Amino acid sequence: MIALTLIVCLHASPAQCRPEPVSFDGSLMSCALFGQSLAADWISKHPKWRLRKFTCGIAGRQGSA
Repeated sequence: MIALTLIVCLHASPAQCRPEPVSFDGSLMSCALFGQSLAADWISKHPKWRLRKFTCGIAGRQGSA
């Protein structure tokens, strides 16, 4: 299973960041291709946050986030 993790930071406090796991069902390649679109969708629904980066990795592996 692939894990898509967004690193998001508050607009009001840019130093306050957190990982945000997003549901993703697909391959690592499709996560890399479509992760940005899913991140944009998440950000549009959470206007207090800005995207710092997103990562794709194997779920449950150390360092996938």
